[in-house]
Amino acid sequence: LAVLFLVDDPLMMVSRVVVVCLVLLVAGTAAAAGATPTTHLYNFTALSEVKQALADGTASASTKKAYGHLLHAALQLVTPTANGSWSMKTGPWSVMNKSIEVPRGASRHDYVSIGIYNHPCNNLPKGCKPYPGGHLLPPQDCDNTTGLPWEPCDGITNPDAIAEGDSPRHSAMQGAVDTLGLVSFLCNEDPAACAGFENKAADIIRTWFINNATKMLPNLYFGQIKPAATPPSPSHGGFIEWSQTTQFLDSVILLQTVTAERAAWRELNPSAGPGWQAQDDAALREWFAEFDAYTKTKAAQGERHMDNNHGSWFDVTWQGVALFADNVTDARQGAEEVVKVRIPTQILPNGTQWIELERANPAGYCIYNLMALTANADIARFSGLGVDIWGFETDDGRSLRKAIDFMLPFATGAKPWPYKQIEAPSWKGLFPVFRRAANAYQEISYEQAACKVNKDEYDGNPLDLVEPPIFTSVTC
Repeated sequence: LAVLFLVDDPLMMVSRVVVVCLVLLVAGTAAAAGATPTTHLYNFTALSEVKQALADGTASASTKKAYGHLLHAALQLVTPTANGSWSMKTGPWSVMNKSIEVPRGASRHDYVSIGIYNHPCNNLPKGCKPYPGGHLLPPQDCDNTTGLPWEPCDGITNPDAIAEGDSPRHSAMQGAVDTLGLVSFLCNEDPAACAGFENKAADIIRTWFINNATKMLPNLYFGQIKPAATPPSPSHGGFIEWSQTTQFLDSVILLQTVTAERAAWRELNPSAGPGWQAQDDAALREWFAEFDAYTKTKAAQGERHMDNNHGSWFDVTWQGVALFADNVTDARQGAEEVVKVRIPTQILPNGTQWIELERANPAGYCIYNLMALTANADIARFSGLGVDIWGFETDDGRSLRKAIDFMLPFATGAKPWPYKQIEAPSWKGLFPVFRRAANAYQEISYEQAACKVNKDEYDGNPLDLVEPPIFTSVTC
C-alpha cells in the first residue's frame, strides 16, 4: 500500500480507492497530555480507539491487517535506495526535481504543472473533444512546428506531460507524509523504529517547504497551465492538485503530537534524531500563512468561483488551511459556502449533479465531487464549525444525501448507468463516500453499498484504521 496521488484525475483516483480512503479519512490527534485534538478532517475519537486497541492487543483481525499494510508502506519509504540517491518512490521530493521547462515569469521554486487533459495542438488524440461549452481551435491557429498552443481534450489525460511537472512529486510527497504521520501515531513497535518514521516525515516536509535550496514558493500561479506562445497568465487550476492539503496538515499535527509524546525518550537517545521540532512547525505555519494570503488573490479566487468539483475541492483546502492557521471565521465561511452555493448550484432536487454529468466521463466526476462534498461535511462536523452539511436541504429538496442516494443504485448494480462515457464507470471511489454516509446518517444501507463497491478489499482496508464502520455485521 502506498499513499500516492499521481494525478488528481477522478478516473485514475477511483482505481486507487484504497489510497483515497486512507488519505481522506485519517483520524486526529491530541497535541500533548490532556490537550484538545486539533485535527480537522480527521476524527480523533476513531483513531485514538484504534491506537489503544493496537497497543493492548484487542484490535480486530481486520484492524491488525490494515495496520500491517500501513506499516509495510512506511517501511518501504524509510528503506534507503541502493546508492543513497533521490528516488521517486522514497524522496525526499522537491519542486527542484521537475523536468518541465519553467515558463517565463516563473522560477524553479514555483510549482509548475500542465493541465492533465492538455495536448499539443498538432498531435491531438483520437476522439478529442473540448470541455463542455468550449471549442477546439481552428487548424490554421495551430503552429504545426511547435504544437502551440496546447488544447484540452476532456477526459483524455497526457501522462508524459503530467510526469514532467511538479504534480506527481507533490502527490508522492504528500502521500508519504500521510503514511508516515499515521504510522508514527499508531506505532507501538520498537521506539527507534517509530522514531525513524517521524524523522523521515520531518525530512520530507523540510525539503518541500522549508529548506532554502529546495523549498516551494507558497503559490500555485503556474499550476495546470496550458503551454502557449505567450507567457501564461496567473492560474488557479493547480488547486485541484492540492485537494488533499487538509489531511496533509492533519498528518503534520500527528507528527507534532508523537514527537512531543516521545520527547523524553529522544533526550535519552539523542542518536535517534530530532523528529518534528518546534522550529519546523513554526516555519511550516509561516509558509501556510503566506499560502493562505495567496488563496485570497484574484487568480486563486477564480478556483473558488468554479461551479463544478473544482469549487468543492477549493472549499476543502480553504477550510483546512484556515483551521491550521486557527482562523475559524474563514473556515466557517468555507463550510457555509457549501450549503449556500455548492449544493444549491450543483445538485438538482432529484439528486443529479448536472454539471458533472456533462463531462466525458460523468460517473467519475460525480464520484469525485461527492468525495469533496463529504470531505467538507466531515471537516465541518469534526471541527465544530456549526454548519450541518450532512443534514442540509434546500426548500426545493437539494441535498448531499439526495446526491449520494442518486448514485446508490448504479453503484450497487441495481440499475445500469444511463449516461454516455468514454470509459466504463468504476464505482470503487464511492467506498469512502458510502462509509462516511453510513456513519454520519447511521444508516446501514450505505455500509452495505460500501461493501459491495469494494468487496475485494473490504476486509483489512486502511479505512478501518481511521473510520471504522459503526455497522460491524455487514459482510460482502
